[in-house]
Amino acid sequence: MLRSSVRNFSCLFILFVFFFMACASEETDQDSNELPLAIVEAIQVDKGSLPLIQRLTGEMRARNQIEIYPEINARITEVHVSDGDRVEAGDILVNLRDDDIREQLNQARFDYEISQAQLRQAEASLRRLEAQYDRIQQLAEMELEAQLELETIQADIDEAEATVDLAKAQMERAASQVEEQQTNLENTIVRAPIDGVVGNRNAEVGQSIDSSTQLFQIGDIENMRIFVYLTEAMSNVIQPGDRAELVSGSDDGNYAEATVARVSPFLDPVTHTTIAELEVDANSGSLRPGMFVTVDIFYGEAEESVIIPKSALYDHPIEGETGIYIADMEAMEMQFEVGEELSDEMQQNEPVTSNPVNVEFVPVSVIAEGRGVAGISGVDFENGWVVTVGQNQLAEWESEQAHIRVIDWEHVMELQNLQTRDMEELIFGNSSTN
Repeated sequence: MLRSSVRNFSCLFILFVFFFMACASEETDQDSNELPLAIVEAIQVDKGSLPLIQRLTGEMRARNQIEIYPEINARITEVHVSDGDRVEAGDILVNLRDDDIREQLNQARFDYEISQAQLRQAEASLRRLEAQYDRIQQLAEMELEAQLELETIQADIDEAEATVDLAKAQMERAASQVEEQQTNLENTIVRAPIDGVVGNRNAEVGQSIDSSTQLFQIGDIENMRIFVYLTEAMSNVIQPGDRAELVSGSDDGNYAEATVARVSPFLDPVTHTTIAELEVDANSGSLRPGMFVTVDIFYGEAEESVIIPKSALYDHPIEGETGIYIADMEAMEMQFEVGEELSDEMQQNEPVTSNPVNVEFVPVSVIAEGRGVAGISGVDFENGWVVTVGQNQLAEWESEQAHIRVIDWEHVMELQNLQTRDMEELIFGNSSTN
């Protein structure tokens, strides 16, 4: 009897445990399916027209930027400048070894003197034959000399004239050799062809160089140029005189101004692109030749449209379209409180909707882009609100409602202008201080 009671109690206990576990499991599944409402930031849209901007990447070059190459093959004996030195046209940059060239120049001068002497000798022989011809001609007229002798002297004169011509040609060749060696001697001194600043030095004492060795670059770094490639379509709308701004390259955060100076009228037959040259209005010193910079070229204005921050644009992973999340703030009648049921994450200075707000993803098309803003079509509303932070959470949770933290345009633009390293320090802190 006792054993039977124990067995019955054990069965009841086991059934109770299974029932408790089933209830706990069901409660856990139910809780796991109920995701919390997302907390997102939203801003009120604006309306207006944006300038048409073409963003391109180009190479920065100095005005009159040139490469310095030697004219002869030799060894460097002296280097007079270093990177960053300012030079004027005619200043000596490098001296090259000139011993062999001086010897060749002296030999060329000796050859020239010999050719001069040979020419004088040939001219003297010609004059003597011409005088002899005149005497024989007078005697022939008096029938005191045979005509054959006159013809013989004439043949000697022709030969003497040819000898003179050959001596003159040899003298000219010798003079050319002297001039060539004189030029080579002058080329042992490499001079600056223009005013500018020296860079990319590749010259050291004792270095053997030839005509393919780039020694320096020289350019006017106070007057910078940007060279960008334009497609055929771009070349039809971007014209000389268009204003431009450098997106990168300024350490102080100010955007350098530039102007489209010229656009080549010839397209490359293979790539169908052309080159545009932009003049930078002023160089603060942060722009250097060889830098790759991003530049915005303004070439007109778009039609009036809804204007939103670029951070409001979202590539929806499920819908497969670019659009925005619209927040129905009018239905809430702008009620902003900090409710007790909201988490600590929501306890911020910015007002937060006390009740959930309906949100909806709407595909849009970008008409024009400005710095940090975009003009869109596909929506027709005034004083509307769009989500700028938190779209990933809305898409992942497939949320149709969210709590909205209201922010202003200045706050959004500051966030968009943060550099990557600033964002890392903001999120993870400065590792150097750990």
